[in-house]
Amino acid sequence: MWIGKAVQARLDAYFENYGECRGQLMQAVGQQQRLEIENARLRSDLDWFKLRLNQVERERGMLIQSAIGVKIAVPEFVPTFDPSEALNPHGNPFEELGGDGAMAGVDTDPQVDYSAMPGFGGKR
Repeated sequence: MWIGKAVQARLDAYFENYGECRGQLMQAVGQQQRLEIENARLRSDLDWFKLRLNQVERERGMLIQSAIGVKIAVPEFVPTFDPSEALNPHGNPFEELGGDGAMAGVDTDPQVDYSAMPGFGGKR
């Protein structure tokens, strides 16, 4: 089939642009995945810091009470736990997943068709 030079040049430019856009998309997806992992790590660190700060504030309150006999109100930070980020989004993150949870999304009856594969009864 004959294609004119102008059409061929235009197609080459489109394919080159497609390759560049595809590369940029892959970089953006990789960066987004890295940022999601970093965000989860930072949230975990922040929750740990809140827990530690609560412990320090409670200890400070008890020390003040034992030193001068005055009970003070102790501020408390509540950790932010999002259940959707847990491995087990259907319940307690410390529960065992069980058979149903472990098999979620797994095809238990796969059907494989070898007839289309060369060397397995298919055409070569």
